[in-house]
Amino acid sequence: MNFYYIFIILFIFTYFLNFFLIKNNLLLDSKKIFIHKKFVQDRVKVSYVGGLVILVSCIFFWNENNFAFKVFLIFIFILGLLSDLGLLESPTKRFFLQSIVIVSFLFFFDIKIDTERLIYLDFLLDKKMLNLLFTTFCILIVINGSNFMDGLNTLTAGYCLLILFSLIFMFSNNQIIIPNYDLLLITVVSLLVVFLFNIFGKMYLGDNGAYLAAFIISILLIEISKINHIVSPFYVANLLWYPAFENFFSIIRKIIQKKSPMSPDNQHLHQLLFSYFNKNRNFNKVFVNSLTACVINSFNFIIFAFATVYFSNTIIQILIILTSIFFYNLFYFILKKEIYN
Repeated sequence: MNFYYIFIILFIFTYFLNFFLIKNNLLLDSKKIFIHKKFVQDRVKVSYVGGLVILVSCIFFWNENNFAFKVFLIFIFILGLLSDLGLLESPTKRFFLQSIVIVSFLFFFDIKIDTERLIYLDFLLDKKMLNLLFTTFCILIVINGSNFMDGLNTLTAGYCLLILFSLIFMFSNNQIIIPNYDLLLITVVSLLVVFLFNIFGKMYLGDNGAYLAAFIISILLIEISKINHIVSPFYVANLLWYPAFENFFSIIRKIIQKKSPMSPDNQHLHQLLFSYFNKNRNFNKVFVNSLTACVINSFNFIIFAFATVYFSNTIIQILIILTSIFFYNLFYFILKKEIYN
C-alpha cells in the first residue's frame, strides 16, 4: 500500500479515536498523570493514544507475516498502557516486567549487540548470556529514557523521527542496508500522525507510545549495526545518546541527592528549560511546551547531522558524544542556577 494512503487512513483513524476517547473519558491524563508530565501539562482532556496509533499501523500495515514480533509489540504496548492507566505505578515492577518481555524477545529472535567493534567490551560480551543481559540493559535504558522525555509536546515523537529520518537519509544514499525497512517507514508514518496531533497538545504519546517507539527503534538499530559493519557502533550511541544519558544522569543525580533512583521528579533538563521559558516569557503553557521540545530537538538535529556525515568514523563519533554530554551538563547547571537561585 502507498504510504501516503496509510498516512491519510491513520490520520482519520486517530482523529475519530481521539474524539471517542475524550467524549467517553477514556485513557485520559486527568487523574492518572505522573508528576514529571503534570509539571508541563495543564490540559484536562487529552488522551494517551499515541502508542495505539503506532501499534495499529504495525499490525495492519506492516506486511511482514511475523506474528511473534507483533505479539511482543503488543506486550510492550500493554506495559505502557498499564502505566498510563495507573495500574502499574511501581517503577520497580515496570522495570522488572519490561526486562522479562525484552529478554524473551531477544532470546526468541536471537538478537544481540555486535560486540566485535565495541572497544574493551568485545571479549567480555562474547559470552552469550552476558551479551543478552547487556543488550537488555541497553534497550531498557532507551525505553525508560524515552519515557522520561515524554511530557513535552513532540519531544519524544520528534526525537524518534530524527533518528528514523537519519537512517532513511543514509539508506537513500546507498550507504547502509536496512532490514525491515517497511517497519521503519510504517513507524515514521505513525509517528508523523502522532506528531501533528501532539504539537498542538491534542494528544499525548503516553508511556505506551514512548515504550513502543523506543523498542522498535532499538531493535532496528541493533540489526542495522550488525549488518552494516561500515557503521560505527558509536554512531548508534549518538542516535540514542539523549534518552540514554537523560536516564543515566537522572539516576546519578538522585543517588547524590539520597533519593530513590526510581522516583519521578521535575528536575530533568527539558523541565528546567520549560521553567525558564515559562518564567521569562509571557507565552501560554502549550506554546512554551512545544517551544521547549523544539529547542532540544534542534540541538539533537545538529548532533545527528554531524554524526551522520561521519557515521563510519569511531573517533569522531566518540568526540561528538563527549561534546553532547558536556553541553547537556553545562546547560543543565546554568538553567538550574537561573531557576532556583
